[in-house]
Amino acid sequence: MSVLRYFITSKAKRTVLRLFLTDLKGTFYTREVARLTHEPLNAVRRELGYLEKAGLLRSHMQGNLKYFEVVRDFPFLAEWRKIILRTPDEAQPAAKVSTHKVARGEATRVSPEEAIIPGAQVIMGRQSAPAGAGDAARAPLSQAPGRSVAGITQRLAEQFKDISSVTLALIHGEAAISTEIPPDGVDLLIVGDVSEADLLQLLAGVEDETGVKINLRRMTRSDFDYRNVRGDPFVRRIWSEKKLVVKARH
Repeated sequence: MSVLRYFITSKAKRTVLRLFLTDLKGTFYTREVARLTHEPLNAVRRELGYLEKAGLLRSHMQGNLKYFEVVRDFPFLAEWRKIILRTPDEAQPAAKVSTHKVARGEATRVSPEEAIIPGAQVIMGRQSAPAGAGDAARAPLSQAPGRSVAGITQRLAEQFKDISSVTLALIHGEAAISTEIPPDGVDLLIVGDVSEADLLQLLAGVEDETGVKINLRRMTRSDFDYRNVRGDPFVRRIWSEKKLVVKARH
């Protein structure tokens, strides 16, 4: 049994802490935190307020949204990270529903480690050959269409080329510097005024076809431009690191 819940009795606080301490450069608005941690909105709002008063988080307003980020010179930040991230928490959600299955009205369970994902909207795919899909669907993943980084880049480019509301699509992170798909899948940034539901449905098809897990971070054009101007750490990192352009019209 984990001892962490005896020291931090609020489950919402533990999950919120894990999210922010996993991604020290991340900035999240309140509803985004609730969605990523699967905690009630009111509980998340309360814990974010407490953590801001404690000095661990700071906030800023962007339009009608209040964004939070870690104060990286917070005293004992490194010690807190070790305690929170190295101590298993059995009160964490045991599993969550895979979003690409939700789009088809099914429910698939995934591991506890995937229950809390740093970042914004994240798609966790699971390879599952549709009934009657034929030899291509039953082939090993290494032989599946688009299994290489070049293949998945091309497949995504085909999907987004006619979607005018998507103005920028980039593969970043480990996949951008590799020829093979990393174990954690492909990190994809989408910029555009496109609905999350439409993106989920589109990427679910790509995941099923290729067996590649796609981790999505979506921003509206105004959000991306604002973050770009203010030197947001995530956007700055995107520009400074190697990336693969899926679509560029921004």
